[in-house]
Amino acid sequence: MGLKTHGITSETIKKMILGAGVIYKNLKYDAEKSDWNGTPLGATSGGIKFHWEAQWLDVEVDGATVLVKGVSKQKVGESAYIEGKMTEVTDDLLVTALHLAKAESEDVTYTKYVSKINITEDEDYLENIAYVGTLSNGKNIIIILPNALCTEAFEIETKNAEQTTFSVKFECTADLENDTLNKLDIELYYPTATV
Repeated sequence: MGLKTHGITSETIKKMILGAGVIYKNLKYDAEKSDWNGTPLGATSGGIKFHWEAQWLDVEVDGATVLVKGVSKQKVGESAYIEGKMTEVTDDLLVTALHLAKAESEDVTYTKYVSKINITEDEDYLENIAYVGTLSNGKNIIIILPNALCTEAFEIETKNAEQTTFSVKFECTADLENDTLNKLDIELYYPTATV
């Protein structure tokens, strides 16, 4: 058969991610309804970034001057985050991103929020943050990061005749109840191939 000059197949067009996707919070699969339920975080502009990276320990062993399979590289941890530029501002998004608490408002036509002293309670973390993208075949690819915490600084810069956006970055954290604290419980759902 010989070597090909490209990697394109008849299935390629069905497996591309199209569009920016959507950031969801607290996304879950409902087995009774055979459907996913969650709340979109809001409208984004400029796309969404998902990052998942392992941390490695380089093991040095006398006698080996090259990398040795199964010995030289040991996984010692990992990190993951989802980030995007939000163009929609809602109460819920501000509370989630900035870790705010309600306070008594002097003006009853406004809800007043103040910064929390510390981030220590379960409610400070989202159950999960998720990226939902659409493949060119119309099916979704879903990536869920549990125990998500927004760690991006809140900064807006407004200009005339330009759309204002602000960045959000949600990092995945491990749960103390897990037996091991050297991996994250990230879930990636890819559509099952059908014949």
